[in-house]
Amino acid sequence: MIRHTLRALSAATLVIAPIALTATPAHAVASCRVNGFPATGTTVVGTPGADYITCGSLAAGDVVRGGGGDDYIVVTGTAAGTALGDTGRDHIRVNGSVAPGGVVGGGDQNDYLRVDANGGTVDGGTGLDVRRVDTGIPPVDCEA
Repeated sequence: MIRHTLRALSAATLVIAPIALTATPAHAVASCRVNGFPATGTTVVGTPGADYITCGSLAAGDVVRGGGGDDYIVVTGTAAGTALGDTGRDHIRVNGSVAPGGVVGGGDQNDYLRVDANGGTVDGGTGLDVRRVDTGIPPVDCEA
């Protein structure tokens, strides 16, 4: 009886373990670098000073914020989440597309925003902002 129970538990473990190990997380985690140091999580925030932040794709719900200072933020894939410069003269570059629901925002002061394809929102914020959107929805609150 005990031997049959152990066999059944062992067999169940062999079936369930691969399923548990291949389950997709409920929310992807942004993988970024802030001033050369790895930063992961659903929210990545720079320092109060100038930052250089690079990220791969941003999933819906992921947020990257430059914080204070003149920040340079680069997203190398699709931005379905949010990339914000916050305060400072920020430079935000999305080498892929801004997906529907995705947001790229300059924040306060004069910012430069560059997006290859926009299906979401590109918003310069306050200040004299320069933007370039190659294709898609035009940006808002940008002067040039």
